[in-house]
Amino acid sequence: MKFHSKLNILPLGAAMLAVSVNAANLPTRMVNGQECYYYEVQPKETVYGLCREFGITKSQLVQYNPSVADGLRAGAVLYFPVSEFPELGAVDKNMTKSPSTDKKSKIHISPDNEAGRTYQKAAIHHVAKGETVYGICKRYGISESQLFELNPSLKDGLKHGTILMLPDSCQSPEPETNVAPVITEVDATKNTTEADTASSTIPTIPAPVATGEDSVPESTSPAADLLSLIENRDSITPAASDKGQTSIAVILPFMLASENVDKQSQLYTEFYRGMLLAADSLRNSDRNIVIRAYDSAASLDTVVNILGKPELEDIDVIITPDDNDQLDAIARFARERGAAVFNIFAVKNTDYQKNPDILQANITHSAVYPKAVTEFIRLYPQYTPVFLTSRDGKTDKKDFTALLREGLTLRGRDYIDITYNSYLKESDLASLNPEGYYMFVPESGTSTEFSHIAGALKTFRENHSDLNQVRIFGYPEWITFRGNSLENLHFLDATVYSRFYNDDSSYRSKDIAERYKNWYGSSMIQAVPVQGILGFDAGFYLIKAINETGGKLLDSKYYYDGVQSGFHFTGTGDGAGQVNDTLYFIEFRPSGLIDKHSVE
Repeated sequence: MKFHSKLNILPLGAAMLAVSVNAANLPTRMVNGQECYYYEVQPKETVYGLCREFGITKSQLVQYNPSVADGLRAGAVLYFPVSEFPELGAVDKNMTKSPSTDKKSKIHISPDNEAGRTYQKAAIHHVAKGETVYGICKRYGISESQLFELNPSLKDGLKHGTILMLPDSCQSPEPETNVAPVITEVDATKNTTEADTASSTIPTIPAPVATGEDSVPESTSPAADLLSLIENRDSITPAASDKGQTSIAVILPFMLASENVDKQSQLYTEFYRGMLLAADSLRNSDRNIVIRAYDSAASLDTVVNILGKPELEDIDVIITPDDNDQLDAIARFARERGAAVFNIFAVKNTDYQKNPDILQANITHSAVYPKAVTEFIRLYPQYTPVFLTSRDGKTDKKDFTALLREGLTLRGRDYIDITYNSYLKESDLASLNPEGYYMFVPESGTSTEFSHIAGALKTFRENHSDLNQVRIFGYPEWITFRGNSLENLHFLDATVYSRFYNDDSSYRSKDIAERYKNWYGSSMIQAVPVQGILGFDAGFYLIKAINETGGKLLDSKYYYDGVQSGFHFTGTGDGAGQVNDTLYFIEFRPSGLIDKHSVE
Protein backbone atom coordinates (compact mmCIF):
# COMPACT_ATOMS: atom_id res chain seq x y z
CA MET A 1 0.00 0.00 0.00
CA LYS A 2 1.24 3.50 -0.79
CA PHE A 3 0.02 6.52 1.07
CA HIS A 4 0.44 9.05 -1.71
CA SER A 5 -0.16 8.96 -5.43
CA LYS A 6 2.31 10.80 -7.65
CA LEU A 7 -0.44 11.33 -10.20
CA ASN A 8 -2.20 13.69 -7.80
CA ILE A 9 0.72 16.01 -7.10
CA LEU A 10 0.41 18.45 -10.00
CA PRO A 11 -3.37 18.92 -9.90
CA LEU A 12 -3.26 19.39 -6.12
CA GLY A 13 -0.41 21.89 -6.38
CA ALA A 14 -2.33 23.87 -8.97
CA ALA A 15 -5.40 23.89 -6.75
CA MET A 16 -3.36 25.06 -3.77
CA LEU A 17 -1.86 27.89 -5.78
CA ALA A 18 -5.26 28.98 -6.96
CA VAL A 19 -6.60 29.09 -3.42
CA SER A 20 -3.60 31.01 -2.10
CA VAL A 21 -4.17 33.90 -4.49
CA ASN A 22 -7.48 34.65 -2.80
CA ALA A 23 -6.60 33.60 0.75
CA ALA A 24 -3.38 35.60 1.40
CA ASN A 25 -3.18 39.17 2.83
CA LEU A 26 -1.00 38.38 5.85
CA PRO A 27 0.48 41.27 7.86
CA THR A 28 4.24 41.62 8.32
CA ARG A 29 6.77 42.32 11.06
CA MET A 30 10.56 42.30 11.27
CA VAL A 31 12.11 39.09 12.62
CA ASN A 32 15.87 39.15 13.22
CA GLY A 33 16.26 41.86 10.60
CA GLN A 34 14.13 40.05 8.03
CA GLU A 35 10.62 41.05 7.01
CA CYS A 36 8.19 38.18 7.55
CA TYR A 37 4.50 37.53 7.14
CA TYR A 38 2.96 36.09 10.27
CA TYR A 39 -0.18 34.18 11.16
CA GLU A 40 -1.58 32.89 14.46
CA VAL A 41 -2.96 29.36 14.33
CA GLN A 42 -6.64 29.10 15.22
CA PRO A 43 -8.33 26.19 17.04
CA LYS A 44 -9.01 23.10 14.91
CA GLU A 45 -6.81 24.27 12.03
CA THR A 46 -4.61 21.63 10.44
CA VAL A 47 -1.27 21.56 8.66
CA TYR A 48 -2.96 20.28 5.53
CA GLY A 49 -5.59 23.01 5.64
CA LEU A 50 -3.10 25.83 6.11
CA CYS A 51 -0.77 24.51 3.41
CA ARG A 52 -3.68 24.29 1.02
CA GLU A 53 -4.89 27.77 1.94
CA PHE A 54 -1.46 29.38 1.64
CA GLY A 55 -0.41 27.41 -1.43
CA ILE A 56 2.72 25.97 0.18
CA THR A 57 4.06 22.51 0.95
CA LYS A 58 4.40 20.98 4.41
CA SER A 59 8.19 20.94 4.03
CA GLN A 60 8.17 24.70 3.39
CA LEU A 61 5.98 25.25 6.45
CA VAL A 62 8.28 23.17 8.67
CA GLN A 63 11.44 24.75 7.22
CA TYR A 64 10.52 28.17 8.58
CA ASN A 65 8.48 26.95 11.56
CA PRO A 66 10.30 23.90 13.01
CA SER A 67 7.86 23.36 15.87
CA VAL A 68 5.13 22.46 13.36
CA ALA A 69 6.94 19.18 12.72
CA ASP A 70 5.62 17.95 16.08
CA GLY A 71 2.07 19.13 15.48
CA LEU A 72 0.05 22.29 14.93
CA ARG A 73 -1.11 24.03 18.10
CA ALA A 74 -3.68 26.78 18.50
CA GLY A 75 -2.05 30.04 19.49
CA ALA A 76 1.26 29.31 17.77
CA VAL A 77 2.52 32.05 15.46
CA LEU A 78 3.81 31.03 12.03
CA TYR A 79 6.33 33.10 10.07
CA PHE A 80 7.06 33.26 6.34
CA PRO A 81 9.90 35.39 4.88
CA VAL A 82 8.45 37.97 2.50
CA SER A 83 11.27 37.33 0.02
CA GLU A 84 10.35 33.64 -0.19
CA PHE A 85 6.54 33.94 -0.12
CA PRO A 86 5.55 37.18 -1.86
CA GLU A 87 2.15 35.73 -2.76
CA LEU A 88 1.10 35.75 0.92
CA GLY A 89 1.07 39.55 1.17
CA ALA A 90 -1.79 41.99 0.74
CA VAL A 91 -2.04 44.26 -2.25
CA ASP A 92 -1.96 47.17 0.20
CA LYS A 93 0.06 46.34 3.32
CA ASN A 94 -1.45 49.31 5.18
CA MET A 95 -4.99 48.15 4.58
CA THR A 96 -6.98 47.36 7.75
CA LYS A 97 -8.89 44.11 7.46
CA SER A 98 -12.36 43.63 8.89
CA PRO A 99 -12.77 40.63 11.20
CA SER A 100 -16.03 39.71 9.54
CA THR A 101 -14.66 39.63 6.02
CA ASP A 102 -11.22 38.04 6.19
CA LYS A 103 -10.22 34.93 8.09
CA LYS A 104 -6.70 36.29 8.45
CA SER A 105 -8.08 39.11 10.61
CA LYS A 106 -7.87 36.56 13.43
CA ILE A 107 -4.22 37.53 13.63
CA HIS A 108 -3.84 39.71 16.70
CA ILE A 109 -2.74 42.92 15.02
CA SER A 110 -4.33 45.14 17.64
CA PRO A 111 -4.91 44.29 21.30
CA ASP A 112 -8.15 46.28 21.25
CA ASN A 113 -9.84 43.40 19.47
CA GLU A 114 -8.55 40.72 21.82
CA ALA A 115 -10.60 40.10 24.95
CA GLY A 116 -8.84 38.72 27.95
CA ARG A 117 -5.33 39.65 26.79
CA THR A 118 -3.28 42.12 28.78
CA TYR A 119 -0.09 42.50 26.79
CA GLN A 120 0.53 43.54 23.20
CA LYS A 121 2.51 41.21 20.99
CA ALA A 122 5.05 43.87 20.16
CA ALA A 123 8.40 42.18 20.81
CA ILE A 124 9.69 38.75 19.86
CA HIS A 125 12.41 36.34 20.89
CA HIS A 126 13.97 33.60 18.76
CA VAL A 127 14.55 30.51 20.92
CA ALA A 128 18.13 29.26 20.77
CA LYS A 129 19.42 25.81 21.66
CA GLY A 130 19.49 25.14 25.39
CA GLU A 131 17.36 28.10 26.43
CA THR A 132 14.79 27.71 29.18
CA VAL A 133 11.56 29.49 30.06
CA TYR A 134 13.15 30.68 33.29
CA GLY A 135 16.19 32.07 31.48
CA ILE A 136 14.12 33.90 28.87
CA CYS A 137 11.87 35.47 31.51
CA LYS A 138 14.87 36.53 33.56
CA ARG A 139 16.56 38.02 30.51
CA TYR A 140 13.59 40.21 29.60
CA GLY A 141 12.37 40.92 33.13
CA ILE A 142 8.96 39.32 32.67
CA SER A 143 7.02 36.65 34.55
CA GLU A 144 6.41 33.12 33.31
CA SER A 145 2.66 33.78 33.37
CA GLN A 146 3.14 36.68 30.95
CA LEU A 147 5.18 34.53 28.61
CA PHE A 148 2.69 31.65 28.73
CA GLU A 149 -0.24 34.01 28.21
CA LEU A 150 1.20 35.28 24.95
CA ASN A 151 2.51 31.88 23.82
CA PRO A 152 -0.05 29.13 24.57
CA SER A 153 2.07 26.53 22.77
CA LEU A 154 4.64 26.72 25.60
CA LYS A 155 2.53 24.34 27.66
CA ASP A 156 3.81 21.61 25.33
CA GLY A 157 7.44 22.55 25.89
CA LEU A 158 10.07 25.00 24.67
CA LYS A 159 11.63 24.09 21.33
CA HIS A 160 14.60 25.79 19.74
CA GLY A 161 13.90 27.51 16.45
CA THR A 162 10.49 28.83 17.50
CA ILE A 163 9.65 32.51 17.90
CA LEU A 164 8.04 33.75 21.11
CA MET A 165 5.86 36.80 21.54
CA LEU A 166 6.90 39.17 24.35
CA PRO A 167 4.86 41.91 26.06
CA ASP A 168 5.67 45.40 24.85
CA SER A 169 6.46 46.33 28.45
CA CYS A 170 9.41 43.95 28.61
CA GLN A 171 12.85 45.39 29.24
CA SER A 172 15.76 45.21 26.83
CA PRO A 173 17.48 41.84 27.07
CA GLU A 174 20.24 41.56 29.61
CA PRO A 175 23.71 41.07 28.12
CA GLU A 176 24.89 37.51 27.77
CA THR A 177 26.82 36.17 30.74
CA ASN A 178 29.24 33.31 31.15
CA VAL A 179 27.59 29.93 30.81
CA ALA A 180 28.10 27.15 33.34
CA PRO A 181 30.08 24.60 31.35
CA VAL A 182 29.43 20.94 30.78
CA ILE A 183 32.27 18.86 32.16
CA THR A 184 32.70 15.24 31.07
CA GLU A 185 35.07 12.91 32.84
CA VAL A 186 35.69 9.30 31.89
CA ASP A 187 37.29 6.62 34.02
CA ALA A 188 38.51 3.42 32.43
CA THR A 189 39.52 1.45 35.51
CA LYS A 190 40.28 -2.18 34.70
CA ASN A 191 39.12 -5.03 36.87
CA THR A 192 42.68 -5.77 37.98
CA THR A 193 43.78 -3.31 40.65
CA GLU A 194 42.38 0.01 41.73
CA ALA A 195 45.52 1.90 40.66
CA ASP A 196 45.73 0.29 37.23
CA THR A 197 44.18 2.81 34.83
CA ALA A 198 43.82 2.06 31.14
CA SER A 199 44.50 4.58 28.40
CA SER A 200 41.71 3.23 26.24
CA THR A 201 39.14 5.59 24.85
CA ILE A 202 35.41 5.63 24.65
CA PRO A 203 35.34 6.39 20.92
CA THR A 204 34.61 9.97 19.98
CA ILE A 205 33.61 11.44 23.30
CA PRO A 206 33.21 15.22 22.95
CA ALA A 207 35.97 17.30 24.45
CA PRO A 208 35.09 19.30 27.56
CA VAL A 209 34.24 22.95 27.13
CA ALA A 210 36.56 25.60 28.54
CA THR A 211 35.24 28.48 30.60
CA GLY A 212 34.84 32.03 29.35
CA GLU A 213 32.60 34.08 27.12
CA ASP A 214 33.33 31.94 24.09
CA SER A 215 32.62 28.64 25.81
CA VAL A 216 29.43 27.75 23.94
CA PRO A 217 30.33 27.00 20.32
CA GLU A 218 27.72 25.81 17.87
CA SER A 219 29.51 22.48 17.57
CA THR A 220 31.91 20.65 19.85
CA SER A 221 35.03 18.72 18.94
CA PRO A 222 33.81 15.22 18.09
CA ALA A 223 36.60 13.29 19.79
CA ALA A 224 38.85 13.36 22.83
CA ASP A 225 41.48 10.90 23.99
CA LEU A 226 40.57 9.50 27.39
CA LEU A 227 44.06 9.88 28.84
CA SER A 228 44.29 13.47 27.61
CA LEU A 229 40.89 14.19 29.11
CA ILE A 230 42.01 13.01 32.54
CA GLU A 231 45.43 14.70 32.40
CA ASN A 232 43.93 18.06 31.43
CA ARG A 233 41.21 17.98 34.05
CA ASP A 234 42.59 21.08 35.78
CA SER A 235 42.05 23.13 32.62
CA ILE A 236 38.30 22.53 32.68
CA THR A 237 37.53 23.70 36.18
CA PRO A 238 33.90 24.91 36.19
CA ALA A 239 33.12 28.58 36.44
CA ALA A 240 31.84 29.64 39.84
CA SER A 241 28.10 29.22 40.26
CA ASP A 242 26.06 30.31 43.25
CA LYS A 243 23.43 27.70 42.42
CA GLY A 244 25.65 24.67 42.75
CA GLN A 245 26.59 21.77 40.55
CA THR A 246 24.61 18.96 38.95
CA SER A 247 26.71 15.79 39.17
CA ILE A 248 25.82 12.57 37.38
CA ALA A 249 27.80 9.33 37.37
CA VAL A 250 27.33 6.72 34.66
CA ILE A 251 28.61 3.26 35.62
CA LEU A 252 28.17 0.90 32.68
CA PRO A 253 30.12 -1.98 31.06
CA PHE A 254 31.81 -0.04 28.26
CA MET A 255 34.42 -2.85 28.16
CA LEU A 256 37.23 -0.50 27.18
CA ALA A 257 39.93 -3.06 27.88
CA SER A 258 38.44 -5.61 25.46
CA GLU A 259 40.03 -6.03 22.06
CA ASN A 260 36.66 -6.69 20.44
CA VAL A 261 33.87 -4.60 21.93
CA ASP A 262 30.52 -6.36 21.50
CA LYS A 263 27.36 -4.67 20.29
CA GLN A 264 25.87 -4.32 23.77
CA SER A 265 28.89 -2.36 24.94
CA GLN A 266 28.65 -0.18 21.85
CA LEU A 267 25.01 0.50 22.74
CA TYR A 268 26.03 1.55 26.26
CA THR A 269 28.56 3.94 24.73
CA GLU A 270 25.85 5.33 22.46
CA PHE A 271 23.60 5.83 25.49
CA TYR A 272 26.34 7.85 27.18
CA ARG A 273 26.90 9.92 24.06
CA GLY A 274 23.19 10.74 23.99
CA MET A 275 23.47 12.00 27.57
CA LEU A 276 26.23 14.38 26.49
CA LEU A 277 23.95 15.75 23.77
CA ALA A 278 21.34 16.45 26.44
CA ALA A 279 23.93 18.17 28.61
CA ASP A 280 24.93 20.30 25.64
CA SER A 281 21.28 21.26 25.11
CA LEU A 282 21.03 22.40 28.74
CA ARG A 283 24.43 24.02 29.11
CA ASN A 284 22.81 27.45 29.56
CA SER A 285 21.40 26.38 32.92
CA ASP A 286 22.58 28.21 36.03
CA ARG A 287 24.13 25.12 37.61
CA ASN A 288 27.34 23.53 36.40
CA ILE A 289 26.80 20.14 34.78
CA VAL A 290 29.33 17.39 35.47
CA ILE A 291 28.92 13.93 33.95
CA ARG A 292 31.43 11.24 34.92
CA ALA A 293 31.51 7.90 33.11
CA TYR A 294 33.06 4.75 34.58
CA ASP A 295 33.65 1.39 32.95
CA SER A 296 32.24 -1.30 35.22
CA ALA A 297 33.90 -3.94 33.03
CA ALA A 298 30.97 -6.23 33.91
CA SER A 299 32.67 -6.86 37.27
CA LEU A 300 31.36 -6.36 40.80
CA ASP A 301 34.94 -5.87 42.06
CA THR A 302 35.46 -3.07 39.56
CA VAL A 303 32.23 -1.41 40.64
CA VAL A 304 33.31 -1.57 44.29
CA ASN A 305 36.64 0.04 43.36
CA ILE A 306 34.84 2.79 41.43
CA LEU A 307 32.64 3.55 44.44
CA GLY A 308 35.79 4.28 46.44
CA LYS A 309 36.64 7.30 44.32
CA PRO A 310 36.45 10.58 46.28
CA GLU A 311 34.60 12.49 43.56
CA LEU A 312 31.56 10.27 44.06
CA GLU A 313 31.05 11.43 47.64
CA ASP A 314 28.92 14.38 46.48
CA ILE A 315 27.20 12.79 43.48
CA ASP A 316 23.53 13.57 42.79
CA VAL A 317 22.59 10.41 40.91
CA ILE A 318 24.22 7.24 39.62
CA ILE A 319 23.05 5.42 36.49
CA THR A 320 23.49 1.71 37.10
CA PRO A 321 24.31 -1.32 34.92
CA ASP A 322 22.01 -4.25 34.16
CA ASP A 323 23.31 -6.47 36.95
CA ASN A 324 21.45 -7.04 40.19
CA ASP A 325 24.55 -7.49 42.39
CA GLN A 326 26.24 -4.37 41.01
CA LEU A 327 23.02 -2.39 41.32
CA ASP A 328 22.68 -3.51 44.94
CA ALA A 329 26.23 -2.39 45.76
CA ILE A 330 25.64 1.00 44.13
CA ALA A 331 22.29 1.39 45.90
CA ARG A 332 23.85 0.76 49.32
CA PHE A 333 26.60 3.28 48.53
CA ALA A 334 24.06 5.89 47.41
CA ARG A 335 21.87 5.26 50.45
CA GLU A 336 24.70 6.19 52.79
CA ARG A 337 25.38 9.45 50.92
CA GLY A 338 21.89 10.69 50.13
CA ALA A 339 22.31 10.16 46.40
CA ALA A 340 19.72 8.79 43.99
CA VAL A 341 20.01 5.64 41.89
CA PHE A 342 18.61 5.70 38.36
CA ASN A 343 17.87 2.16 37.17
CA ILE A 344 17.03 2.21 33.48
CA PHE A 345 18.62 -1.04 32.31
CA ALA A 346 17.67 -3.71 34.89
CA VAL A 347 14.02 -3.69 33.86
CA LYS A 348 12.89 -6.59 36.08
CA ASN A 349 14.84 -5.57 39.17
CA THR A 350 12.62 -4.96 42.21
CA ASP A 351 15.08 -3.36 44.64
CA TYR A 352 13.06 -0.13 44.43
CA GLN A 353 10.39 -1.83 46.56
CA LYS A 354 12.65 -1.65 49.63
CA ASN A 355 14.98 1.25 48.84
CA PRO A 356 13.53 4.80 48.76
CA ASP A 357 16.55 6.15 46.86
CA ILE A 358 15.98 4.08 43.71
CA LEU A 359 14.23 5.52 40.68
CA GLN A 360 12.91 2.63 38.56
CA ALA A 361 12.98 4.27 35.13
CA ASN A 362 10.71 1.77 33.38
CA ILE A 363 7.02 1.50 34.18
CA THR A 364 6.48 -1.86 35.84
CA HIS A 365 4.76 -4.69 34.00
CA SER A 366 2.07 -4.84 36.67
CA ALA A 367 1.19 -1.19 36.04
CA VAL A 368 1.18 -1.30 32.22
CA TYR A 369 -1.95 -3.42 31.70
CA PRO A 370 -4.28 -1.54 34.09
CA LYS A 371 -3.16 1.81 32.70
CA ALA A 372 -3.58 0.67 29.08
CA VAL A 373 -7.03 -0.81 29.82
CA THR A 374 -8.23 2.38 31.51
CA GLU A 375 -7.04 4.52 28.60
CA PHE A 376 -8.57 2.16 26.03
CA ILE A 377 -11.98 2.38 27.69
CA ARG A 378 -11.71 6.16 27.99
CA LEU A 379 -10.64 6.77 24.39
CA TYR A 380 -13.01 4.50 22.52
CA PRO A 381 -16.51 4.69 24.03
CA GLN A 382 -18.16 4.49 20.60
CA TYR A 383 -16.32 1.33 19.52
CA THR A 384 -17.36 -2.23 20.32
CA PRO A 385 -14.23 -4.27 21.12
CA VAL A 386 -13.95 -7.47 19.07
CA PHE A 387 -11.51 -10.00 20.56
CA LEU A 388 -9.83 -12.26 18.00
CA THR A 389 -8.59 -15.64 19.23
CA SER A 390 -6.88 -18.29 17.12
CA ARG A 391 -7.82 -21.85 18.02
CA ASP A 392 -4.39 -23.15 17.03
CA GLY A 393 -2.25 -20.01 17.27
CA LYS A 394 -0.54 -18.02 19.99
CA THR A 395 -2.42 -16.23 22.76
CA ASP A 396 0.49 -14.49 24.47
CA LYS A 397 -1.65 -11.44 25.35
CA LYS A 398 -4.51 -13.30 27.01
CA ASP A 399 -3.71 -11.69 30.39
CA PHE A 400 -4.21 -8.26 28.87
CA THR A 401 -7.40 -9.18 27.02
CA ALA A 402 -8.79 -10.81 30.17
CA LEU A 403 -8.21 -7.60 32.11
CA LEU A 404 -9.77 -5.56 29.31
CA ARG A 405 -12.86 -7.80 29.27
CA GLU A 406 -13.15 -7.39 33.03
CA GLY A 407 -12.89 -3.61 32.77
CA LEU A 408 -15.52 -3.47 30.03
CA THR A 409 -17.90 -5.64 32.04
CA LEU A 410 -17.51 -3.48 35.15
CA ARG A 411 -18.50 -0.44 33.09
CA GLY A 412 -21.43 -2.15 31.40
CA ARG A 413 -19.76 -2.14 27.99
CA ASP A 414 -20.48 -4.84 25.40
CA TYR A 415 -17.80 -6.75 23.54
CA ILE A 416 -17.67 -9.56 20.99
CA ASP A 417 -15.52 -12.71 20.90
CA ILE A 418 -14.56 -14.28 17.55
CA THR A 419 -12.48 -17.44 17.23
CA TYR A 420 -10.89 -18.62 14.00
CA ASN A 421 -8.72 -21.40 12.63
CA SER A 422 -5.17 -20.49 11.53
CA TYR A 423 -6.07 -17.50 9.34
CA LEU A 424 -8.92 -15.08 9.97
CA LYS A 425 -11.39 -15.21 7.07
CA GLU A 426 -14.04 -12.79 5.87
CA SER A 427 -16.70 -15.35 6.76
CA ASP A 428 -15.55 -15.21 10.41
CA LEU A 429 -16.69 -11.57 10.46
CA ALA A 430 -20.01 -12.10 8.71
CA SER A 431 -22.04 -11.69 11.91
CA LEU A 432 -20.81 -8.12 12.47
CA ASN A 433 -23.06 -5.18 11.61
CA PRO A 434 -21.73 -3.42 8.48
CA GLU A 435 -22.73 -0.10 10.09
CA GLY A 436 -21.11 -0.79 13.47
CA TYR A 437 -18.03 0.73 15.10
CA TYR A 438 -15.48 -1.99 15.86
CA MET A 439 -12.07 -2.02 17.55
CA PHE A 440 -10.42 -5.38 16.90
CA VAL A 441 -8.18 -6.69 19.68
CA PRO A 442 -6.11 -9.82 18.89
CA GLU A 443 -4.90 -12.08 21.69
CA SER A 444 -1.36 -12.18 20.34
CA GLY A 445 1.27 -9.52 19.75
CA THR A 446 3.45 -11.59 17.42
CA SER A 447 4.06 -10.54 13.83
CA THR A 448 3.00 -14.00 12.66
CA GLU A 449 -0.46 -13.78 14.20
CA PHE A 450 -0.84 -10.22 12.95
CA SER A 451 -0.16 -11.40 9.41
CA HIS A 452 -2.86 -14.06 9.90
CA ILE A 453 -5.58 -11.49 10.63
CA ALA A 454 -4.53 -8.42 8.61
CA GLY A 455 -5.90 -9.56 5.24
CA ALA A 456 -9.46 -10.21 6.39
CA LEU A 457 -9.54 -7.03 8.48
CA LYS A 458 -8.39 -4.93 5.53
CA THR A 459 -11.14 -6.36 3.34
CA PHE A 460 -13.73 -5.85 6.08
CA ARG A 461 -12.62 -2.25 6.49
CA GLU A 462 -12.67 -1.56 2.75
CA ASN A 463 -16.22 -2.91 2.51
CA HIS A 464 -17.44 -0.97 5.54
CA SER A 465 -19.69 2.03 5.03
CA ASP A 466 -17.20 4.23 6.89
CA LEU A 467 -13.51 3.30 7.07
CA ASN A 468 -13.11 5.16 10.36
CA GLN A 469 -15.52 2.74 12.01
CA VAL A 470 -13.06 -0.18 11.76
CA ARG A 471 -9.77 -0.09 13.66
CA ILE A 472 -7.34 -2.38 15.47
CA PHE A 473 -5.64 -2.18 18.86
CA GLY A 474 -2.33 -3.84 19.55
CA TYR A 475 0.88 -4.23 21.48
CA PRO A 476 4.43 -2.92 22.03
CA GLU A 477 5.90 -5.55 19.72
CA TRP A 478 4.15 -3.86 16.80
CA ILE A 479 6.34 -0.75 16.95
CA THR A 480 9.10 -2.88 15.38
CA PHE A 481 7.01 -3.66 12.29
CA ARG A 482 8.43 -2.66 8.92
CA GLY A 483 7.44 -3.10 5.28
CA ASN A 484 4.00 -4.56 4.58
CA SER A 485 3.22 -5.04 8.27
CA LEU A 486 3.81 -1.35 8.94
CA GLU A 487 1.66 -0.38 5.96
CA ASN A 488 -1.11 -2.60 7.31
CA LEU A 489 -0.90 -0.85 10.69
CA HIS A 490 -1.48 2.46 8.94
CA PHE A 491 -4.27 1.11 6.76
CA LEU A 492 -6.09 -0.31 9.79
CA ASP A 493 -5.58 2.90 11.81
CA ALA A 494 -3.87 0.85 14.52
CA THR A 495 -3.19 2.07 18.04
CA VAL A 496 -0.65 0.34 20.29
CA TYR A 497 0.55 0.94 23.83
CA SER A 498 4.24 1.05 24.66
CA ARG A 499 6.70 2.36 27.25
CA PHE A 500 8.54 4.22 24.50
CA TYR A 501 8.39 5.08 20.83
CA ASN A 502 10.75 6.93 18.50
CA ASP A 503 9.08 8.49 15.47
CA ASP A 504 12.19 8.90 13.34
CA SER A 505 10.29 11.20 10.97
CA SER A 506 9.58 13.76 13.72
CA TYR A 507 11.56 16.97 13.92
CA ARG A 508 12.93 16.25 17.40
CA SER A 509 14.16 12.79 16.45
CA LYS A 510 15.76 13.97 13.22
CA ASP A 511 17.42 16.86 15.04
CA ILE A 512 19.06 14.53 17.57
CA ALA A 513 20.10 12.09 14.84
CA GLU A 514 21.75 14.92 12.92
CA ARG A 515 23.50 16.32 15.99
CA TYR A 516 24.71 12.86 16.96
CA LYS A 517 26.24 12.29 13.53
CA ASN A 518 27.83 15.74 13.51
CA TRP A 519 29.37 15.17 16.94
CA TYR A 520 30.52 11.60 16.56
CA GLY A 521 30.92 11.07 12.82
CA SER A 522 28.54 8.10 12.62
CA SER A 523 24.84 7.41 12.86
CA MET A 524 23.16 5.82 15.85
CA ILE A 525 22.83 2.04 15.83
CA GLN A 526 19.46 0.74 14.70
CA ALA A 527 17.95 -0.69 17.86
CA VAL A 528 14.68 -0.65 19.77
CA PRO A 529 14.78 1.51 21.76
CA VAL A 530 17.41 3.72 20.09
CA GLN A 531 20.08 3.97 22.79
CA GLY A 532 21.41 7.37 21.79
CA ILE A 533 17.95 8.89 22.11
CA LEU A 534 17.32 6.96 25.34
CA GLY A 535 20.49 8.53 26.73
CA PHE A 536 19.37 11.96 25.56
CA ASP A 537 15.96 11.59 27.20
CA ALA A 538 17.42 10.24 30.44
CA GLY A 539 20.07 12.95 30.58
CA PHE A 540 17.62 15.73 29.81
CA TYR A 541 15.23 14.56 32.51
CA LEU A 542 17.89 14.11 35.18
CA ILE A 543 19.61 17.45 34.57
CA LYS A 544 16.33 19.37 34.49
CA ALA A 545 14.94 17.60 37.56
CA ILE A 546 18.13 18.11 39.57
CA ASN A 547 18.41 21.75 38.51
CA GLU A 548 14.80 22.55 39.35
CA THR A 549 15.03 21.00 42.83
CA GLY A 550 18.43 22.40 43.69
CA GLY A 551 19.97 18.94 43.79
CA LYS A 552 17.06 17.14 45.46
CA LEU A 553 16.22 14.77 42.62
CA LEU A 554 14.05 12.47 44.74
CA ASP A 555 11.73 15.40 45.51
CA SER A 556 11.16 16.25 41.86
CA LYS A 557 7.66 16.23 40.36
CA TYR A 558 9.00 17.17 36.92
CA TYR A 559 7.30 15.51 33.95
CA TYR A 560 9.39 15.08 30.83
CA ASP A 561 7.69 14.10 27.58
CA GLY A 562 10.71 12.81 25.73
CA VAL A 563 11.68 12.26 22.15
CA GLN A 564 11.40 8.50 22.69
CA SER A 565 10.84 7.96 26.42
CA GLY A 566 9.03 10.03 29.01
CA PHE A 567 9.80 10.29 32.71
CA HIS A 568 7.51 11.04 35.63
CA PHE A 569 8.10 9.29 38.93
CA THR A 570 5.57 8.41 41.62
CA GLY A 571 6.02 6.79 45.02
CA THR A 572 5.17 3.14 45.56
CA GLY A 573 4.74 3.09 49.34
CA ASP A 574 6.46 3.74 52.66
CA GLY A 575 10.13 2.87 52.56
CA ALA A 576 9.99 2.20 48.82
CA GLY A 577 11.47 4.00 45.86
CA GLN A 578 9.74 5.65 42.93
CA VAL A 579 8.64 4.25 39.58
CA ASN A 580 8.29 5.93 36.22
CA ASP A 581 4.58 5.81 35.35
CA THR A 582 4.85 7.01 31.73
CA LEU A 583 3.01 4.97 29.10
CA TYR A 584 2.31 5.96 25.51
CA PHE A 585 -0.48 5.27 23.04
CA ILE A 586 0.80 5.40 19.46
CA GLU A 587 -1.63 5.73 16.55
CA PHE A 588 -0.55 4.76 13.02
CA ARG A 589 -2.89 6.93 10.99
CA PRO A 590 -3.97 6.01 7.43
CA SER A 591 -2.39 9.24 6.14
CA GLY A 592 1.02 7.86 7.05
CA LEU A 593 1.41 10.14 10.06
CA ILE A 594 2.06 8.81 13.55
CA ASP A 595 0.55 10.32 16.70
CA LYS A 596 1.97 9.62 20.15
CA HIS A 597 0.37 10.74 23.38
CA SER A 598 1.20 10.09 27.00
CA VAL A 599 -1.41 8.30 29.07
CA GLU A 600 -2.43 10.33 32.12
